[in-house]
Amino acid sequence: MKNELFQTAKQAVKYWWTSLLIGILSIILAIWCLATPTTTLAVLGALFIAGFFIAGIFEIIFAISNRERLNGWGWTLASGIIDILFALLLIATPLGTIATLIFFVGFWALFQSIWVIGSSIELQRNGIGGWGWVLAFGILGLIFSFILITNPVFAAGFIIYMLAFTLLFYGISRIYYGFKLKSVGKKIDEIEKDN
Repeated sequence: MKNELFQTAKQAVKYWWTSLLIGILSIILAIWCLATPTTTLAVLGALFIAGFFIAGIFEIIFAISNRERLNGWGWTLASGIIDILFALLLIATPLGTIATLIFFVGFWALFQSIWVIGSSIELQRNGIGGWGWVLAFGILGLIFSFILITNPVFAAGFIIYMLAFTLLFYGISRIYYGFKLKSVGKKIDEIEKDN
């Protein structure tokens, strides 16, 4: 068992450079996002369309399959239907209307925040702890959705910068993780030499 675990660890760190490569690619992608904001928004638009459509399908399936077990299953069903409608509206919108996408995202965030607030009330009614945190995050989402709807320039910049910084920090963490795996690999090699 111990030897098997050792061999598994050795295999895992053998390809430490893949984590390094993923980190470098993530950082390059972060820089690309900042350098080409219009293209980034167009790509994000395509991803949002796919995300709305897939999320809507899964929410509808979840709501219908749990309609006898959940009291508020209608909220989830409505959320799924609205997600699919948003996807269809975005598909019908010409590619050049990024502002439209930002408004859709703002209204989607508004609806989702209202749904989260409704869910927190349902949790509170059923005596489930932590409902206050869910309510607080729903209210924060509601505030940010109003900012997205009322200020599309801020929303576009916010979306691009959040994506870029997320990719940047992810890239840095993957590079660090890769070097840590490399050092573990060196320690394994030393242990093998000693035995």
